[in-house]
Amino acid sequence: MTFKRTEGFRFSFGEPIPAKYIILVDGKPEDQKLTKYSCEILDISPHGMKMFAFHDIGENSSELLQLEVQFILDEILIKAIGEIVWKKDFGSKIQYGLIFVGQPQVEALIISELKLRRKKEVGQR
Repeated sequence: MTFKRTEGFRFSFGEPIPAKYIILVDGKPEDQKLTKYSCEILDISPHGMKMFAFHDIGENSSELLQLEVQFILDEILIKAIGEIVWKKDFGSKIQYGLIFVGQPQVEALIISELKLRRKKEVGQR
């Protein structure tokens, strides 16, 4: 049996982190209004995330779907483009697994923001 995750770590949140996303179809916004949908981030790594969405994303689309997710881990707004790699129904919400490809600046920002967040969490104890 092969272990699927090859990344160094995955940071899980006690309470999900609120975020917004825009649906991209073939790399372009799905609509001209740039509609932002709400979601919650359950866990994150420099290479991807697990999130809850409140509606189905592109169920009938045969085109490449990506999400531009906007979130704050500590202080800085991060915008990452993720490809949907899996989906699971979870009650009234839907869980999605996203992978970030070819975004080294985003990876570095996620790592630095997680370090700052963790230092603050440890300091509060």
